[in-house]
Amino acid sequence: MKTLLTRSISGLLFVGLVILSLIVDKAYSLLLFTVVVGLGLFEFHRLFSTHRKQKNNWPVTVISGLIFFLVLSFPSFANQLDPLNDYSSYRIFWPLPIVLFALMHALTKNGISPLLFLFGLMYISIPFFLASEIHFNDTSALPKILGVFLLVWTNDTFAYLSGNLFGKHKLYEKISPKKTWEGFAGGLVFTLLMGYILDTYVFNEFLYRNHFWLAAAVLVSPAAVIGDLFESGLKRKMKVKDTGSIMPGHGGILDRFDAILFAIPVFYIWDLIITLY
Repeated sequence: MKTLLTRSISGLLFVGLVILSLIVDKAYSLLLFTVVVGLGLFEFHRLFSTHRKQKNNWPVTVISGLIFFLVLSFPSFANQLDPLNDYSSYRIFWPLPIVLFALMHALTKNGISPLLFLFGLMYISIPFFLASEIHFNDTSALPKILGVFLLVWTNDTFAYLSGNLFGKHKLYEKISPKKTWEGFAGGLVFTLLMGYILDTYVFNEFLYRNHFWLAAAVLVSPAAVIGDLFESGLKRKMKVKDTGSIMPGHGGILDRFDAILFAIPVFYIWDLIITLY
């Protein structure tokens, strides 16, 4: 009971913090994304270095990954502050030298694997870069990226509840013994319901295509589950329960954002297709 209460309180505080950062000012969103990327990269590289009993070169890998994220994301943030100038060209020249520097350091110091470093960028930095692209280029009064978080949170919450109440058939027992097909179905149904609510009552005054959020829910729900399973697979391979302990009852940053890391790229592609066609 105490664990459930702790988990609920920390979860509500987390949700409140994310919502406030998304709706108050985009500078707070950039700060939130930066903190999450930094902590996520730290947890990711610590996970692998601990497993392999290597010296932890997290300052280089985390700082390089953070700079990579900021160089990609900041131009869009600057564009919405100064619409008369286009800062997008700046991101073309800087990320590659940053990555090359980190790779050379990894090779010469016998530190973290270059492929693992690139994997960390793809797994953590790129999804939040895409999140910043969605958010900073969004001129709506109500942030589009908030809708993505609401879909993912709905899926997580009702998959957990449905699995506990009705779960009998394991979804992928080898990786995550507690996840069931009943939980997956419950999460999908309520995520579709949230998509309908977003279409009908929340974003109904904005110029989105008909059933935009309902269709997004169809894509986001399985992507969120795959993201959760993927992170569970990493932890099982490394033989750890959580990637960290920053959030009481939830674990680390990666434990909390695992579904988002897969859902955002899927939504970004969906949104891009709708925008182009």
